[in-house]
Amino acid sequence: MNSKAQAWFMDFAIALLLFTFTLVIYFSYTTNFQKQEKGELEPIISDAKAISSSLALSGYPANWDNTTVIRIGIADEQKVNATKLKSFKQLDYSATRKKFATVYDYFVFFVNDKGEVLNINGVCGIGIPDVNVSYNIKSAYYYSDEDDSFLRAFMNDTFKADIYFGNQIDKLISNLSKYGFLVLEHPLMSTSTFNQYKSNFENYTSNGGLLMISGELAAAQGKNMVGVDFYKKSGQSSSQRTAIVNNTDPYLALAVGQSMVFDQYYYVENQTASEFKIIATFNQSDDKAIAKWKYYNGTVYFFSDFDVYFFNGNFINVVEDLSKSFVEGTCTSINITSANLKKLVKTERYLNYNSKVVKMVVYVWQ
Repeated sequence: MNSKAQAWFMDFAIALLLFTFTLVIYFSYTTNFQKQEKGELEPIISDAKAISSSLALSGYPANWDNTTVIRIGIADEQKVNATKLKSFKQLDYSATRKKFATVYDYFVFFVNDKGEVLNINGVCGIGIPDVNVSYNIKSAYYYSDEDDSFLRAFMNDTFKADIYFGNQIDKLISNLSKYGFLVLEHPLMSTSTFNQYKSNFENYTSNGGLLMISGELAAAQGKNMVGVDFYKKSGQSSSQRTAIVNNTDPYLALAVGQSMVFDQYYYVENQTASEFKIIATFNQSDDKAIAKWKYYNGTVYFFSDFDVYFFNGNFINVVEDLSKSFVEGTCTSINITSANLKKLVKTERYLNYNSKVVKMVVYVWQ
């Protein structure tokens, strides 16, 4: 019994030594690996903190814009400045990396207390273009002519909109109540179609729907819908189709005095709309080329045309930015898996937007 006990004790001692040796090797390897991994992440962590800190300030100069910016900042006294955020979005991505002095890729977005990604002034996120962003609103797009479909690709790609063409207007009307945002591009409805569906469009808008109309609403002139009359002038020269911006709009990147030439001359006259705002008029008349108004609980934008020669840039881009700002609310998701991720760092910082605390999230990776 004594020899068996000795043998058992020797076996136990050897097993204990082997187990202890294994633990020492494991923890030594793990510690060294963690130190090595932390050392490799340190430059990325440093850049992530620097980007986050820069954005949480006003930037330089204090009232910077796309042409004057030296240091990018989007918060004034810890409050998100939506105008600066939009300007940040419009900057070239490679140029922003240089201003942040980083060699790494980045992406910035904001979330509310529910963890929902916020749409702030049309911006769901800013950074490397590879990141997929989508807007949390059900939308639809209707057009009647292939030559007048300037917003079709944008509506499909950005909002995943349901697309309707020509004689599919019946189908659009049957689904109208499920949409929050509707674009009618040169709908050119016949008189019978207009008379049949006018009340549907008015009910949609009065119940809070967001509506954007461009081009010719109906074949007959002077038709009234959503509080205004719609008209067309034919045979106008280029100078007669030139419009001047009269008033600014928070969602439209247009400045007073800017001019543009519309391909066609369509305009609206206010009848019963509330908060009717003239944004641009044709320069040889008082005809409203761009306008915005309220129709009960909904909001309407009108554009004479989307086919525009714009002296200050790409007019379609202006309308696209308007659309993203117009819908407000939240975005469905931020998907960074499409980016080529190796080493990833995340920083968070709390700021204020519209009197509510929001979280700014910054991803930086190699």
